[in-house]
Amino acid sequence: MVIDDHTLVREAVCRMIDSEPDLHVVGQAGSVAEGRMMLQQHPLHVLVIDVSMPDGSGLTLARAAREASPRLGIVVLTMHNDDETLLEALDLGASALVLKSAPSEEVIAAVRRAAVAPDAFMATGLAEALRRRSSSDKPKLTPRETEVLDRLVAGDSIAAVAKKLYMSESTVKTHVSKVYEKLGAHNRASAVMAALRLGLVKPESAGNLPR
Repeated sequence: MVIDDHTLVREAVCRMIDSEPDLHVVGQAGSVAEGRMMLQQHPLHVLVIDVSMPDGSGLTLARAAREASPRLGIVVLTMHNDDETLLEALDLGASALVLKSAPSEEVIAAVRRAAVAPDAFMATGLAEALRRRSSSDKPKLTPRETEVLDRLVAGDSIAAVAKKLYMSESTVKTHVSKVYEKLGAHNRASAVMAALRLGLVKPESAGNLPR
């Protein structure tokens, strides 16, 4: 599905996708409201969505779509070439961010990749943006919160964290809530991504994490 308020851009992207033998557009929308309604009506593997629309943010709609469908591929197609947009797309769980000025081959490649690897984010300039963000002040975690974060990164359940750290599950949940708050995260996956970005944990320590 393609959601973009610019009719010419939206139709061009739809034609480009439909011209591929292995791809098919099941629907298109020109606003956040229309897109939200159509997402409820059409099963799909990949969502291609613009950022700025007259009635709201495409990123907000993309976040809701990700929460509703963890395995949905999401390609953010935008003219905004800035760290804020790129990192917000990463945080919400998008599969890729592609500039509207990119070659058509790049858009198609992002769609195909999003279909098979929705959890693996791809964007030009990602490494540089992460370095710039990591140079900012890191949140201050207590030693106990750091221990809990380490176990979350390793993929442990709440019950496993409680057992390994000799705490009650309710106490672990309290620490987890504090960690989420300090990292600006809304779930385990976004907390781990934030921790990786900020250099609070090492990439090799991350386990298999649900969205």
